[in-house]
Amino acid sequence: MGEILEEVKLWNTPIIGAYLLWRFSTGYCSTHPSGDAPVGLLHFIATAILTSPKLSGPISNKRANLQSYIRSFEDSKNSDILLSIHDRIKDKMAYTMKAIDIAVSRELLFWDFETAKLYPKNNLRKASRGNALRNSHEQNGNKAEILGKWFGKHNLADIAQYLKIVF
Repeated sequence: MGEILEEVKLWNTPIIGAYLLWRFSTGYCSTHPSGDAPVGLLHFIATAILTSPKLSGPISNKRANLQSYIRSFEDSKNSDILLSIHDRIKDKMAYTMKAIDIAVSRELLFWDFETAKLYPKNNLRKASRGNALRNSHEQNGNKAEILGKWFGKHNLADIAQYLKIVF
């Protein structure tokens, strides 16, 4: 029960989700071969992963890529956790939509309606003293950016195949 309570406390507001999706998009654009932005669907996958302590735990700079992240579950015989991503995408759909809405309204992300891609705003000013993020949110932001970098090296079909997601 404690793990569920921690997840609810951390993810109770889509405002945090908006910040994480901005960091995810920033990471994605930084490693995409042409500097392109992620399609909107990838944000739903990212939210499903980032809102779960079990799924986001292995995300770190110590892993080279998305395949290494996936192998971490297979090596620890927890590959069934990866199968939960598909259901988590459905469960977090409303939350992700609210987070995207907030990110767009606060000009963290910008829609390209022709391509359904979400571009991050790059020139944000640093938070003033007293308004800085809590350390846990900053750590999750770093994970979101790492996940974005991993996703930026693959197309949507490959990511869905690696994570066993059916659209």
